[in-house]
Amino acid sequence: MTSYPLLFGFRDVIQGDGFIARVAVQGRALMQVEAPEEVWVEGVNPGGFAASGHSQAQALESFRQSYLAILFDIASDVADFAAFQRGVEEFFHDTNEPASRDWDAAVAEVRAGRTDTDWLAKRPADTPRSIEVVRVERPTAQDNALGDGAALAA
Repeated sequence: MTSYPLLFGFRDVIQGDGFIARVAVQGRALMQVEAPEEVWVEGVNPGGFAASGHSQAQALESFRQSYLAILFDIASDVADFAAFQRGVEEFFHDTNEPASRDWDAAVAEVRAGRTDTDWLAKRPADTPRSIEVVRVERPTAQDNALGDGAALAA
């Protein structure tokens, strides 16, 4: 099994009851290739969710959709923006401790040159994690953004 420590950045516009919010996250995830067609991506920060696919690209897309579904669930369960913001921040700060230890070990493998990939950009492993939840008062086209996607933590 090969493990890839990932850094990811997503930006989303989420609608709730009576509010629109922009959520920008810089997080960590661990990709594990268990077999040629069995790939898992597990959230480290935020933790508590995972996704799989038959390829690295499919697993990353499934992970992205799982993350987005959690934001939608939070939005559907709250009465206002303040509760949404608290829920998203709570979700973000939930660390998957076992995956965090595996992530650190995978970073060491990348730094030692034993794990590498040419299909991901590379960023420093110590890139700060962050979450920003902002109420959108006046939606504009500038709110549309894809985020940074995924990169190998090195």
